[in-house]
Amino acid sequence: MEEQFDVIVIGAGFGGATCAALLAHRGVRTLLIDKNAIPGGKALTMSKEGFRYELWPICGGPSLNSQFAHVLEELGMEREMELLTPENIGMLLYRPAGGEYRTQVTSAVPQETSGGPTGLIDLLGLTGDDLPDVARLFADLVQMPPEEIARLDDVTFAQFVGRYNVPQPVWSYLGMWTNIVFVVGIDLLAASEAIRTFQDFSRGGAMRYSSGGYGRLAEICCESIERDGGRVLLKTRVERVRLEDGAVTGVVTEHGTFAAPIVVSNAGIQPTVLRLVGEEHFDKSYVSYVKGLVPSWGFMGIRYFLDRPYFDRGTYIAFSDESYLDTERFRRARTGELPEDMLVFNVVPSVYDPSLAPAGKQCAIIGTICTPDPETQDNEAWWSKLEEMVGRLWPDLESCVSSKERYSTSHVSNLTRDHLLPGQGGECIGLAQIVGQCGSHKPSAQAPLRGLYYVGCDAGGYGCGTHQAVDSGVNVAQLVQRAHVVHASAY
Repeated sequence: MEEQFDVIVIGAGFGGATCAALLAHRGVRTLLIDKNAIPGGKALTMSKEGFRYELWPICGGPSLNSQFAHVLEELGMEREMELLTPENIGMLLYRPAGGEYRTQVTSAVPQETSGGPTGLIDLLGLTGDDLPDVARLFADLVQMPPEEIARLDDVTFAQFVGRYNVPQPVWSYLGMWTNIVFVVGIDLLAASEAIRTFQDFSRGGAMRYSSGGYGRLAEICCESIERDGGRVLLKTRVERVRLEDGAVTGVVTEHGTFAAPIVVSNAGIQPTVLRLVGEEHFDKSYVSYVKGLVPSWGFMGIRYFLDRPYFDRGTYIAFSDESYLDTERFRRARTGELPEDMLVFNVVPSVYDPSLAPAGKQCAIIGTICTPDPETQDNEAWWSKLEEMVGRLWPDLESCVSSKERYSTSHVSNLTRDHLLPGQGGECIGLAQIVGQCGSHKPSAQAPLRGLYYVGCDAGGYGCGTHQAVDSGVNVAQLVQRAHVVHASAY
């Protein structure tokens, strides 16, 4: 006899794990299933020879008074994960046109530096003539009221910034920030999404990291589910969502079937509709809409395992006027015209939490923006260029390297999303936070099929990366809980 649950959640990424944990804690009998051996999705924390590290450089999502904190508090697990903010938290490296890289020490809040606002002014080489418009732009970014932000769903961040007469270095800084935070171009990102997130960072900080590894939140959620009477099945692939008379009745896995009147998918809207359910069960117009959804760009890079400490900061971001990618630069890069300066993002987990590396050693996770296509032939050229950039930025690093691991979009696709549509599958975040897919245009978390819901970065939340996923988990848990009450009262 198949096991019966109130809700089944597919995928233990941050959205699925938080949604499942909240439901289980509220008395809903919940099953969480994931094909991987470790929960966390694209933000999982892996282990190797005493190191704990992530798939790619990741930090910044957790901030003070964020949904991370709210979830842990409700679950009664707030003591299980600390947000770490070491004194030596980060460094920005900027190369002006025709010049050399110069540096700026950063704190947990982007606007706070070792020299206050003056630090960013000096880094970018701004003059007195630049300052009034730059100050007006940043003041509006920080202070804009919600009702005005909501009116910017159909305005790109580039269009918004273009309303201010700011010099190229400011464009380069914001272009870099857009690439790192949203993994998309400044000329595609919805201004509303950018401003909301900028304000979150300004109020609660960023560049923090979770004690025990960034994926610790998903691990805690799984522990909480088991504690609260739910069930977690790892290393179990869901083959399809089961239907009867146009309604969800459960899932079929490689290890058997499980029944539930509600299924929440953290596998992404496109994989859910096109593979797990099947497009024949949806209206043709909805299938067309789903196929037309645009993913974020991808991330690729190299993990450096060091036999002695080299880095004294937790996060490094290197950029120039040439390095950030917009639509045209991304197109040229895909045709082999890589920029002279590549955008470089480097996170060293053990600077935040020394327990994440063996004593006297470090792991540096270094990456850059790339195509989301897991079948791309560009990897070798991009890895080579990235290694060149690493050599320019940290010329003595190679003497400390004991081993390296390369990662690309194919690893992302194998780990998380299935490769279903041409050019997609290795996206960093999920659906791109672009005009037409944000705010009022965000895909609904409730599918047009009775009992089916989506959770994660594709629906139901806002913010950068894992923050968006956790926000979605909170929102969808509330939505599903109401649906569960209605269903339970009817039977």
